[in-house]
Amino acid sequence: MTRKILTLTLALVMILSLALTGCQSGTGKTTTAAATTAAATTAAATTAAATTAAATTAAGTGALDAVTLTWYNASGAFAPDAGENRLKVADHLNTMFQEKINATVDYKWWGAAEYEQNATAALSAGQPMDVLFTSISCLPFGVWYNRGAFTPITDLLKEYAPITYSSIPEYVWNGASIKGEIYAMPTYKDVAVTMGLIYNKSMMEELGMEEELLSIKWSVAKELDEFYYKVRDARDAAHPEYVKDKIPLNILRDTLHIYFEADQLSSLAYNSIPGTPSFVEDEYANGTKVFNVYASQEYADAIKLVTKWVTDGIVPYDQRNWDTENVIRNSGKMFSRYTWGLVAVDENQYENYKQGLIQPTVAFTYTGYIQAVMQAIAAASENKERAMMLMELVFSDVDVSTTLRFGIEGEYWKRVQVDGKDRVDFKGTLNENKETRDTDGFYLWYHAEQGNLFTCLLPVEQDSNFFVYLDQMNQSAAASPSMGFVVDNTAIENEVSACASVIAEYNTDLITGMVTDVDARLADFAKKLNDNGAEKIVAEVQSQLDAWRAEQ
Repeated sequence: MTRKILTLTLALVMILSLALTGCQSGTGKTTTAAATTAAATTAAATTAAATTAAATTAAGTGALDAVTLTWYNASGAFAPDAGENRLKVADHLNTMFQEKINATVDYKWWGAAEYEQNATAALSAGQPMDVLFTSISCLPFGVWYNRGAFTPITDLLKEYAPITYSSIPEYVWNGASIKGEIYAMPTYKDVAVTMGLIYNKSMMEELGMEEELLSIKWSVAKELDEFYYKVRDARDAAHPEYVKDKIPLNILRDTLHIYFEADQLSSLAYNSIPGTPSFVEDEYANGTKVFNVYASQEYADAIKLVTKWVTDGIVPYDQRNWDTENVIRNSGKMFSRYTWGLVAVDENQYENYKQGLIQPTVAFTYTGYIQAVMQAIAAASENKERAMMLMELVFSDVDVSTTLRFGIEGEYWKRVQVDGKDRVDFKGTLNENKETRDTDGFYLWYHAEQGNLFTCLLPVEQDSNFFVYLDQMNQSAAASPSMGFVVDNTAIENEVSACASVIAEYNTDLITGMVTDVDARLADFAKKLNDNGAEKIVAEVQSQLDAWRAEQ
């Protein structure tokens, strides 16, 4: 296939995809009317994948020179010791890649720690590579961008991956952009933070409180405080044995996102996100002022709230070392637990009780969240166009996307029709037994390291509206006004490292409610951060952010 023919073919695919998916909003917050819906995204990917396959077949893969593409990825799925079942899937994918774009992938895949070590060594030695994983923390995106490791891909995306480019919201691409140029392809799944609450539906029905729970409009933990105490009192009155056994009500996550919404720019330096109810004071409201989050009133309020909950038995003391075998958590005696990014639950997952899910009213996103899992094309790649064609398959081809997550069709899963749509069924396959999927099957739901989850066929064991819910969350998210801003820590490297040690010393105990004299501990924490350069970090990040804004 000549470059001209390939360009024309892909241009037709783009037109088809745009017709199906609609346009993306250019604002910080996507609009319902203009945004891609889950159904349209899936339909576009399905149709476009078929179109691409037909075009490739018509031209013949022989029109494309055979190439081997080296893919460095922070996924243990196809690591050398991954096991026969997983490596069999890797070989099957290569057959698909050869048929579609006449390319064979040399998988350099490892778990995150081993990946970073090996990828860093390969980059430093100038070893051949075409695609490589990068993130905010693993093979750090900003660091390796400054070292020239990545190819600018905006034009490559538009020409060789038009389906992927048009089906992912603009704010997601902005999160992987530097100075207006896209340098990596973020995984498109849940790209917004939503700290939902999985609750004990059986308990709510028994106590007659589910209707009240579902009527609560909340976005952060403090807005559920009053209801927690009502549930505790009602539950303990109905089951006095729970009081004797000191059964807590709730399980927390040790993340600040439960308590307020904000954008972590670097270390302790944050800015607010307009459209969320946190940090709305005049000086912070528009998201342009950088501040030390650990010195904020919101942080102090969060610590005092959690400490009260631990004292009153709402959450357990020393949660990290409590119920390590999950006996109490799975018993049906507790009310709730926080989740991250989940949009639907299996009501009957546990034998002892039914469960439900409630979501906060606000989802939010920021650069660091978008950059959590991305794929880039190496600057040293000699096959940049074909590497982008590979990523187009990974991100938009339904068969490739589904195989990456559930293995080979017919052996690991079966295609069934549910309400007129193709779905994945594991009955009678190597993935049927949930207990042995890791050893005997191939099950990587989400497979967050790469791709577009919306192009994967949905398992029948998932809620049929899963993609609709996920899309609604993504499209409604309040986006940070600093989307795409990446801090260069060179001038504050020592301070960031020193403050990281201080944060590790203080924050975990504070955020899990294990401190008695909270005010004194917070004061010590703030002083030690300042002694180790907190103010310098904030000032440097502010300076860089101001300069970045001036260039926009």
